[in-house]
Amino acid sequence: MQKLNETYFKIKRILGEDTEPLESVQLVETYRRFLKPEKVRVVLLAESHVFTHDADRKVSILPISDLPGYPTRYVRFIYCLGYGEKTLTRSELHPRRDGTPQFWKIFFSCCNAVSSSADFRPILKQTPTKQRIDNKIKILKQLKEQGIWLVDASIAALYKDSKKIPFMFEALKVSWQSYTRDVVIAAQPDYVICIGKGVASVVKTDLEKHFSSRHLVIEQPNAFLSSEEHFANYKRYSRICCTKKEKC
Repeated sequence: MQKLNETYFKIKRILGEDTEPLESVQLVETYRRFLKPEKVRVVLLAESHVFTHDADRKVSILPISDLPGYPTRYVRFIYCLGYGEKTLTRSELHPRRDGTPQFWKIFFSCCNAVSSSADFRPILKQTPTKQRIDNKIKILKQLKEQGIWLVDASIAALYKDSKKIPFMFEALKVSWQSYTRDVVIAAQPDYVICIGKGVASVVKTDLEKHFSSRHLVIEQPNAFLSSEEHFANYKRYSRICCTKKEKC
């Protein structure tokens, strides 16, 4: 993780006291590498995970037998199943509010055809907890098996306590140019989906250079769009990512 660490300290010179702990950045990378497909078909290029304090990492994730070797510490990152699922930690230290259901909808869409918002029920709170977690585990395994990999342009969190960190785009640019760009290029994906216009403003020139017509920009799942527009975006994920052609 030497290059990751070197990039982290470049970011720290920009963000100062608002920089996430290095140990949290390293833990996110551990989750990301664990779920990296053997052959990457599609990179989902997002902005960043959410700021994870030192105290957060003291929360332990219960063992998951279906994911042998899965990391066992909590981090505010969607690849961490404990993020948004308190029953997987059973800890009094678990943050009161956490989780990003919008990104779980993206993940679900990458593995399934979607025809209505009701299709997302298996990974949302309407489904009983045990079944919902089992469904999420299945989705993570499907993503890996089908070659779909989530990469954040910024290795360090750009959101802290529900607020944007000052100079976040300067940090995003440094992270991309010093680390993440090389990670995406080295993965040799068939396609890159850039999630969010803010990310696109930093990475688009490189995506056009290295992936030409093999990339697409889709708005953030929390962007100010109508429900119909958001659902149309989920269907775009299905069309690009899903390998079950008879269903997608």
